[in-house]
Amino acid sequence: MDDNLLSLNKLQGDIKAMKLLALFLKLDQRKQLRDLEKQLDNMATQTAAFNERFSQYGWCAYDSMSFALIESANDAFEKSGIEAAGQVLIHYYTNDVSKIVHWIKNSSDAFFVRNNLIEQFFEDHFAGRYYASVPLALIIVDGAVNDFTKSKGFFAEGTSVDAWDCLVGCSDGLSKLKGIFNQNRTKTNTERITLPYRNGILHGRDLNYANEYVSCKCVALMFAIADWMKMKNSEQTRKEKYEKSLNPPPIRESLSRLAENKKIREEISSWRKRSVTVGEDIPASGKAEDYTEYPYIVKIVEMLDAWKSRNYGKLSIYLQRMFPSSLSAGKRAGECRKIFENKILNCFEIIEVEERACALSKVVVRVSFTTDKEPKEATLTFGCVYESNSDRVGVPWRNNGNWMLMPWDVRELYR
Repeated sequence: MDDNLLSLNKLQGDIKAMKLLALFLKLDQRKQLRDLEKQLDNMATQTAAFNERFSQYGWCAYDSMSFALIESANDAFEKSGIEAAGQVLIHYYTNDVSKIVHWIKNSSDAFFVRNNLIEQFFEDHFAGRYYASVPLALIIVDGAVNDFTKSKGFFAEGTSVDAWDCLVGCSDGLSKLKGIFNQNRTKTNTERITLPYRNGILHGRDLNYANEYVSCKCVALMFAIADWMKMKNSEQTRKEKYEKSLNPPPIRESLSRLAENKKIREEISSWRKRSVTVGEDIPASGKAEDYTEYPYIVKIVEMLDAWKSRNYGKLSIYLQRMFPSSLSAGKRAGECRKIFENKILNCFEIIEVEERACALSKVVVRVSFTTDKEPKEATLTFGCVYESNSDRVGVPWRNNGNWMLMPWDVRELYR
């Protein structure tokens, strides 16, 4: 494990310390401790192996990267070599990644202001128009980093891409990519390349760049940069939280919290998911008061009511996770207006509800709206997450938090 990943190293140290008290733990608690230690060790091993194996080929691990993808790529490498591992990554970045591309624009103001270009990039990428997607991606990344640092672009000499206590900023994967992609390309080359050489492509020297390998590595780079920006912006808050964790509370308070956490775990264990059938358990199109037994759906309906009444300030509060956290309430409302003022909501239909955990549900809703007198439809998928309003565990039945809407798939709003 990278010594700079302080939080993860601390967690591993805490687990080792708890193992010294194993004699005082129940058998199931010992097993949970062993399982957690194995999971952390596996995470450390897999991410380190990924960067070691693939950074020279233009890939690096980043914080929001699917761990299943990291494991699959490593597994393919161990069984069949670099070509097989490359195909695993290519498949992901040409298919599965489409569900989360909206995360990039929300990572920072620098990406948010370039959202139109980002949308065009992904449209070209998924359509296989790599001759267009690749140079556009390089332009977006360089400009966004320039705005973010307020001095230099990603490919400029001296630009640092470190960040405290995070995967993308502590490992040297992203720094390696910067060095590889920024190599001088002084001769015209007609041979196929598989790396997005910034200078060769934008200066017209690497002519045969338009392929899925180069474009997919641009997608991965954009996600890595987005993670770096988010982690850089949150450095101070994360440092304060980490330092606070180094100073444990008094024993009485610790014992009280342990007892509370145990009770909450018991409550969570006794929770049972409900099978929600639209048209039977809930109406497909109703008012907020029709869904009181499902408070997360109430939030969805209230959000749609705000859209229909064109109350963009209220709508932006419900959809705050669609925008960078750095935006003020006023600017967020303004951005919300830009998206929705030309979309007049006519009606909605809830088509799927899935309770995945006591604090997480999935809701899919089909909306009908009018744009420039033309009727349109869109299918939107939201994750409804119950978030605590304190540093304690938040669970719905304790009323110690709020349901938040996560825009899992709202791409059709931008078409």
